[in-house]
Amino acid sequence: MLKRLFIENIAIIDRLDIEFDKGLTILTGETGAGKSIIIDSLSLLLGTKFKKEIIRTGCSKACVSAIFEIEKKNVLDTLIQMGISLEDNFLIVSREVYSSGKNICRVNNQFVLLSSLREITKHLFEIHGQNETHLLNDKKIQLLYIDRFCGKELEELKTEYKDLYRDYQEKKRLYEQIITREEERARQLDLLNYQINEIENVNPQISEDKELEKRKEIIQNSWKLKHNSEKMLDTINNTIIDSLEMCIRLANENSRYDKEFETISERLNNVYYEIEDILLSISKKSQSYEVNKDEIEQIVDRLDKINRLKKKYGSTIEKILEYKEKLLEEREKIRNNSKQVLDLKEYLNKTKEKLDEISEKMSDIRRRKSEEFEKKVLEILSQLEMKNVSFYVKFLERELYEEGIDEVEFLISTNVGQQPRPLSSIASGGELSRIMLAIKSIVAEKDDIELIIFDEIDSGLSGVVANKLAKLLKELSKKHQIICITHLPQVAAAADTHYYVYKEVKDNLTISNIKKLEGNEQLREIARMFSGENVTENSILHAKQLKSQFV
Repeated sequence: MLKRLFIENIAIIDRLDIEFDKGLTILTGETGAGKSIIIDSLSLLLGTKFKKEIIRTGCSKACVSAIFEIEKKNVLDTLIQMGISLEDNFLIVSREVYSSGKNICRVNNQFVLLSSLREITKHLFEIHGQNETHLLNDKKIQLLYIDRFCGKELEELKTEYKDLYRDYQEKKRLYEQIITREEERARQLDLLNYQINEIENVNPQISEDKELEKRKEIIQNSWKLKHNSEKMLDTINNTIIDSLEMCIRLANENSRYDKEFETISERLNNVYYEIEDILLSISKKSQSYEVNKDEIEQIVDRLDKINRLKKKYGSTIEKILEYKEKLLEEREKIRNNSKQVLDLKEYLNKTKEKLDEISEKMSDIRRRKSEEFEKKVLEILSQLEMKNVSFYVKFLERELYEEGIDEVEFLISTNVGQQPRPLSSIASGGELSRIMLAIKSIVAEKDDIELIIFDEIDSGLSGVVANKLAKLLKELSKKHQIICITHLPQVAAAADTHYYVYKEVKDNLTISNIKKLEGNEQLREIARMFSGENVTENSILHAKQLKSQFV
């Protein structure tokens, strides 16, 4: 159940901190006071899209957070399976929305994705507004209510079916693509063969381009390299060698008188041999710089071929070779296409048989439970002063789709002797509201949802029907926490907790505020809902009489 709700900077709400309790909580107040803004704020926690306009004027962000106490074991088990750790069964969820469009969502102070927040909170509460009644005419929504009424008995089968159906559809699309693209695959195979052959004919090797570029640069500068090498040889031969030989002779002569010159002579000899080795190396390099026109042409041609591959298949030889491997894999896939077609066809046939089997079981459950559903709807509609009503769930069988083989349509007759027809062509706005309430009440019995929120779903009802509705909500609040926005004094009188939402002006700004009503305050508010601002003793007395029905 919802324990506490904090709202900041949403529409005309500055800051609201509201505590909630079990049973039936009623929100009343003048039109435009901000009642629905509170519900809209809660809907943000369900992961609904938001418009930047909901952020309070002059603010860059808005925030809503809520504390839930999880009481139902199934909900608790579901949250634990989702990897959510709970302390004393309490869960804190929050969402911040920014004018930039950014969202920040948290669950127990841990950041989560918006999709994760949506998946979590759908197990905690749901909101039903007056604008939902028209959805009741949608066959998909009607089937959804039947499925929810079927409860756990259908849920596991439906989960298995949907997982299998999604996989079946993916494989079917793949199969159809393969079958209808024979010519395209032939063209693709020709292209793959051309690209593979183009790379294999060049057969580039790792780092080959870098080595060729180095060799090309050497050949292009061979004259300079040879000239410099020969100059070094001449300089060493004509200057350094002669000088070293003279120094060695002089060192040897000195060593006769000073033995330390023996070491110097030895070192000079080592330098001499090293220089001779250097001369040999320079000479070899000098000979290698002979210009070979054929070689430079071969290098340029080879680099040109490699560079053409780079432009088409990758900026480096490594990437070209990686691309070639992908081409080979793709070609292998196409060559194995015939086997893939056979495998897919076999899979589709077997899966179709399994889907048919599961969908038949689902349909049996739906048809059986729909009879009970019809009876319960009629019972509640009778309580809501729709006594001469006939209500049926019509099943329309169709080809396999994401929901199985069933499509349903709710048929109703609101007058004796009238042929049942679809809701959209028979029911008035007030009747649709009552039918919606009846269905919500029935489905809620099967749901694990702890909190149900009604936003002015009682629109168009009054008098005796309003009294019946109040008793229905009161009964429903024994099994679920109920929050309801209403303009009906009869419904307000059923409240276990009553909040009054109002507007006030502070610092030239309109803000929405909320006040918990107790005792006489609650009676005066119920009386105001009867008689307007001019509250009389008779309207107070009437409010007491209404309230006494629920004590």
